[in-house]
Amino acid sequence: MKAIVCGAGQVGTVITKYLSDEKSEVVLVDTDSRKLTSLEKDLDIQTIQGNAANPAVLETAGAKGADMLIAVTNNDEVNMITCLAADSLFHVPMKMARLRSGFYLDPDYEQLQQALHMDVVIAPEQEIAKRIVRNLKVPGALDYITLNNRKIVLIGLSLNENAPLIGKRVDEIKDLFSEQSFALCRVLREGKSIPITVGLTFEKGDNVYFVTKSKDLSKILPFFGQETEPVKNVILFGGGRVGLRVAKLLEEENIAQNITVIEKDERRANYLAKQIPEVLVIKGDGLDDEILEESQISEKDVSIALTGEDEDNILLSLLSKRKNVKKTFALINKSIYNNLISDLGVDVIIDPNAITISTIIAQIRKGQIKSVYSLSGEVGDFMEINALETSKVVGVPFEKLKIPRGVRICSVIRDGELMALTKEFEIEKGDSVIVFADKGYSKEVDKLFSAGLFFF
Repeated sequence: MKAIVCGAGQVGTVITKYLSDEKSEVVLVDTDSRKLTSLEKDLDIQTIQGNAANPAVLETAGAKGADMLIAVTNNDEVNMITCLAADSLFHVPMKMARLRSGFYLDPDYEQLQQALHMDVVIAPEQEIAKRIVRNLKVPGALDYITLNNRKIVLIGLSLNENAPLIGKRVDEIKDLFSEQSFALCRVLREGKSIPITVGLTFEKGDNVYFVTKSKDLSKILPFFGQETEPVKNVILFGGGRVGLRVAKLLEEENIAQNITVIEKDERRANYLAKQIPEVLVIKGDGLDDEILEESQISEKDVSIALTGEDEDNILLSLLSKRKNVKKTFALINKSIYNNLISDLGVDVIIDPNAITISTIIAQIRKGQIKSVYSLSGEVGDFMEINALETSKVVGVPFEKLKIPRGVRICSVIRDGELMALTKEFEIEKGDSVIVFADKGYSKEVDKLFSAGLFFF
């Protein structure tokens, strides 16, 4: 497969490396020659310096014979025009564009998206808001993903100090969940993924990821020391496009009773007050003690920091924890902070780049791959995979499957039910298979499920 990636930022670089590792022919286009020179040394790719929206640049990049174009520059307009040129002039079959601005995603402009021939639009702002709201449906969740028409959930929970699971071994927990469906997927300890063995003993602070039926979740939460009480009071720091969208979703889905937004800019604060009249909007800096006191921060259940500065978001989360806020979210763009977050008062990292990358990978690998979800901190990826008839895993007893290092089959969903993965169990055509792959082991998943994941 030949792919053109436009934009050598963090997202473009990760996608380029991913495609290169998959042995695809990749051309990376960017205006920054230094970035391109560095990446060309490290990866088996071709680079072109120039504006991706320029037809001459696309022609030089080999757009006439390309199977896919992914436009992830920092400019929405460049991404849109690039897709238009790729379709109209070079007839590239698949075109993806990242649009950061909510303006172009308005339903009133849907015809514009169609006219620009963007096959897939990746909207990080929308996905960020959805992910935050989804996590708040279970207040203690680190991550919360619905599968199989919401009948199944993949969820991450931290073991609180009073959790009955602490001190238990993996081979002992079956008795605890005998009446519920439960499939253990991953355990993170101090930010690192650790192998799951029958002798693994759970410790305080472990982040445990598992799959269960939606209807059984409330019965499982107490074993993790998690409260099941709904969120009542939420405070949002930063009333930009993401903040406004989160506030609206919280209202629409009745997730929180009281919502407060703190916004520095006076004009923006006035605009927010008109857009969300049922929400308390305070004009001021969340790092100001007087503003925090005015917001009654100590009475909040959840703090969500969505300003444009990573450092401010981390500080706001730390201050929230000191004011006894139970759960904190922070929007973090710089991966350098990921390994420090647990020590800085942030319970849930919202990484827009990881969200964008997951969305793009799911599109690249469409066919077998239903969805991809990347854990923060470059730990690994959860994938929901449709088992095809030609897959190596179909019709083979589970104990005889040669599962590669770095890959774990967590669960199999069949007709809305979680199947017990006994030694004799066989995956069937059409089953949904939940797989966890350590970072860098996506190729091993390809080998395990074979049948080629690219359909262009």
